[in-house]
Amino acid sequence: MTLLRLVFLFIILYIIYAALKPLLRGGKKPANPAQLGEQMVLDPQCQTYVPQSEAVLRQGKFFCSEECARRYLAG
Repeated sequence: MTLLRLVFLFIILYIIYAALKPLLRGGKKPANPAQLGEQMVLDPQCQTYVPQSEAVLRQGKFFCSEECARRYLAG
């Protein structure tokens, strides 16, 4: 009987923890730029979307990397 009570107590504590977990995380910001609402831009060379803050800006266009910018502007 004691083992059954221990398992039951563990289940109850887990349910309480799961319910309070969002409150315990508090003010942490999500790391994913899409979750932050950051604008995504399309690379015209490889057709990949990247967060604008991580994109490479060349001649008024956004690229995912220097390599894509070089290829696009050379062609």
